[in-house]
Amino acid sequence: MKQASADTTVSECQSSLRIGLFSESFQPVQNGVSTSVLTLISGMRAQGHRVWVFAPEHLQKREPEFNVMRFPSFVSIFNREYPLAYPFIPRIALTTHFTRLRLDVVHTHTPFVLGLTGANLAISRDVPLISTFHTMYTQYSHYLPFLPETVTESMIQHYLEWYYNRCAEVICPSKVAADALTTLGVTRPIEIIPTGIPLPDKDLVGEKARKETREELSIHPHTPVLLYAGRLAKEKNISFLFEALKRLVQTLPEAILLVAGGGPYSDELESMAADMEISANIRFLGPTPRIKMDGLYAAADVFCFPSPSETQGLVIGEARAAGVPCVVVDAGGAPEHVADGIDGFRIPAGDINSYMDRLCDILSNSNLKAYMRENALKNARQFTPDVMISRVVNVYMRAGRSTPLPRNTDQPGIDWESIDSSLSEKISLYRS
Repeated sequence: MKQASADTTVSECQSSLRIGLFSESFQPVQNGVSTSVLTLISGMRAQGHRVWVFAPEHLQKREPEFNVMRFPSFVSIFNREYPLAYPFIPRIALTTHFTRLRLDVVHTHTPFVLGLTGANLAISRDVPLISTFHTMYTQYSHYLPFLPETVTESMIQHYLEWYYNRCAEVICPSKVAADALTTLGVTRPIEIIPTGIPLPDKDLVGEKARKETREELSIHPHTPVLLYAGRLAKEKNISFLFEALKRLVQTLPEAILLVAGGGPYSDELESMAADMEISANIRFLGPTPRIKMDGLYAAADVFCFPSPSETQGLVIGEARAAGVPCVVVDAGGAPEHVADGIDGFRIPAGDINSYMDRLCDILSNSNLKAYMRENALKNARQFTPDVMISRVVNVYMRAGRSTPLPRNTDQPGIDWESIDSSLSEKISLYRS
């Protein structure tokens, strides 16, 4: 790998890098991790770098893929949206393929099965290992019933610390995520790099798009419209948003909340809206492809983000790039990307009245909304994919110059042999 200073940019790299990405989440799955991975792939390839992807097999029909290796997978009865990989490809075939790629860097995006596979391959062959800590896994333990008890019990105390301390460097999308790793005992260099958000074409989020989308949804041009976009899951704190809406409609009875997304909590949320007598003020749009989202951002007056568990919250960046003010709960990593009082508001967690008041401020004050829209469009330029790619390449270059870490990856207190055996037994149990 070419030597470079810490300030090396993509354009200054004289030769292309050969990059291996390992991720449990990849298209056609739609979530923040897969979006970040696709953004990274697109940006790296646009700059002339070569990228290979290692991801789970998916039953949904896909277009032909380029440089993607799919691992056998299964779908658990607990979470049918995400196929789970198990690397039962013959070891010799996998290692031979990996060696032939002559990778300059391995970049993992999850620390579990495929992340562990990528880490082992990288460390055993002295390839620099980078990993992005996308998710606060300690807040998502209810989605991990397929893992052996020994893993779930020791994950917080041992596993994440052990895994990320094997990396040359770690990337985090926010300071909150970086602080979480430091608290767990991770001592490797950590770089905070938010996922880049493309700036949409002005026509896709302008007045014409606003009018057309509202007409399509049968919403009056002057109706106050709130938007939530994301997965419908308990940890997203959507019940908090519903409570704020219930109070808001006492002042603005015509207000409409658009809910774009699907997930395991969707039926419960619809029942909750009925019980709270706000069903008439909510439109459940279901899972919404990205190509449709620009129109929804254009139609919205304010974007609502009540989740306290995100490391970044990509939809906040998308809303900002479309010029939509955001009102967020001031917890997790999402608020780091909202300038309070400038392009949105940050509300203390649990303060429903303040959340409702700030929504009302934006919806009833056209000057404030215009001011925040202008600032949102301006601030969005700081978080583009080009900015992200440049910074990630700097991390790759530094990692290429660092001293290889020891190959001994055993961690006292974790019985890896029994974990592997138990996981193999559970695959047949949880297969759909």
